[in-house]
Amino acid sequence: MVCESPISLYDTTSPDAVVGNGTADSCTEEALRTAVAGRGVITFDCGPLPVTIALTQEMDVSGETDVVIDGGGLVTLDAQELSRHFYYYAGWWMEGTVRLVLQRLTLINGRAPVGEYFEPGPDPECAYGYKDGSGGSVFIRDGVLHVIDCQFVDNQSALIGPDVGGGAIYALGSHEVIISGSRFENNRASNGGAVGMLFANPGIYNSIFENNTAEGVGQNYVREGCPEFNHDEQGGAGGNAGAVYFDGLNDEDVTYTLCGCRFENNRCNELGGALFRTPNQPTRNMHIENCVFDGNTARMGGVSFIKENVVTVRNTLFANNLAGVDIHGDEAGWPINGGLWINEGNLDMENTTFYNNHPDGLISDGGGTATNCTFVDSAAGAPLTVNNSIFSATACGDALDGGNNLQWPAGDACVNGITFADPLLGTLSDNGGSTPTFLPAAEAGVLNVGMGCPATDQRGEPRPADNCAAGAVEP
Repeated sequence: MVCESPISLYDTTSPDAVVGNGTADSCTEEALRTAVAGRGVITFDCGPLPVTIALTQEMDVSGETDVVIDGGGLVTLDAQELSRHFYYYAGWWMEGTVRLVLQRLTLINGRAPVGEYFEPGPDPECAYGYKDGSGGSVFIRDGVLHVIDCQFVDNQSALIGPDVGGGAIYALGSHEVIISGSRFENNRASNGGAVGMLFANPGIYNSIFENNTAEGVGQNYVREGCPEFNHDEQGGAGGNAGAVYFDGLNDEDVTYTLCGCRFENNRCNELGGALFRTPNQPTRNMHIENCVFDGNTARMGGVSFIKENVVTVRNTLFANNLAGVDIHGDEAGWPINGGLWINEGNLDMENTTFYNNHPDGLISDGGGTATNCTFVDSAAGAPLTVNNSIFSATACGDALDGGNNLQWPAGDACVNGITFADPLLGTLSDNGGSTPTFLPAAEAGVLNVGMGCPATDQRGEPRPADNCAAGAVEP
């Protein structure tokens, strides 16, 4: 566990219902449905070996009392591509406090019911596809969802449409969504290959997102003259956020947090290979810490499209992310913003490494600061102020503002007044801490360069307040 999660495993030592009587054969869909109908805390007694329970239709867990389902790390629920696994609906909006808790379960082969398909009209840029079909494994509206130590594999929502999404999970108007210690792999959706959210208070901790895809096309926007789809003048048919899609407001006092997570090889056809976030209203806060983003791709924003957020980033790695391709790796127009992209927002970043992101590593259109960061073959742009940082093997355009920075080899300056000196970086590797880093040699010119330094480096090792090394890591 890299980060402390706000939730932990629920106590299930005194369950309200137990599925099974000690054998695998006793753990059936019918027995689980009976247990779920009674609500409360549900556990399994299926014997000492892993067991798979085949489902033929979704389980409606709507109601006025909590449901906690604990698989003990041995139970797989297989929806057999026939339905999603769980459905929860309440009629309020961002108010419900009833909890659906899924812990130590594996949920596979879920399929959201998609409803009617709407063909493209005369204007191919106007909205088309599905209006329904979100949440391939779990759909929740106006409840509290806690997911702990679960795996979601090969689940699928509708694959085309501007507003449908969440290959594994979709949360709509939900007061709280916390995901901890979980894995999402090979899930598919139009938007949010793994997780989709519209108005929620989310946090994701110590979780892995790998090989998830957002397969819609055309994004989701207002296009003048288009007929009504889900709303007037709607264009596009999705394709945003290979891993996690979050649209609409969270409560003003809630920071959307991603901590201790890995996003690897997630892909989308439009915006944000790993993350898409836009509140479409007043600016909100987002925090990314101790995360790894590796090998994610998109047409624009290889890692992210984050709009109208104040984003803090700490101790994180962005590596091998790419823009300008579709989910199959084929060229998809002029590549824009290969790494972290913050649009109409602001960035506060410390102790972070960028490596081999193309065509660039970082864009923050609204400006901000980057302190003690390392950029290797990854350019940084927009009106950033960069301090105490290293640029290595990086071609730069207009020079940024800042001080106490190093660049190698010599060329067009990445930051005004930069010093050209070899930081003698090692390879990207495990040097301690929660992410891979570049460790400079002890005799390198990075020593005693920085001023106003963070208390620790990317690994969590202490730094001096002044005269720290440039870059994300102390030698």
